[in-house]
Amino acid sequence: MQTNNNNNNNNNNNIISNLLIVEDDSRIREKLFSRIKKIPSVSTIHLASTLKEATDVIEKVYSEIIVLDLNLPDGNGIQLLRWIREKNINSRILIFSINKELKNLCLKNGACAFFDKSRDFDLLMKTIENFELNSALSPC
Repeated sequence: MQTNNNNNNNNNNNIISNLLIVEDDSRIREKLFSRIKKIPSVSTIHLASTLKEATDVIEKVYSEIIVLDLNLPDGNGIQLLRWIREKNINSRILIFSINKELKNLCLKNGACAFFDKSRDFDLLMKTIENFELNSALSPC
């Protein structure tokens, strides 16, 4: 697990204290990390490359946003998505995957949005940049 602490003097209520990236491909994970660490509202970034690493992080640290790949070496992101919802963890989950055929299943199981890896990288970044945290009970 890696973390990045932005020294952000912004007193905005929309600070994302913790964001978790769950991605097994090291190149994609590093690209996501490099771009997200430039977003001023993101304070700390946690990285996981497996389902086990992701659950370990989630059990220790609440992340307001989780960027989740579906294909992981020890399971799939839908398992993690269901586990998060069963535990009543109100993280906003953004699916980032090439498996477009699973979009509806992800949304049905509590994902806030689905981004196609082949074309939606910039849209995912813009979504994170513009994310507004609020006190609503709904995670999305």
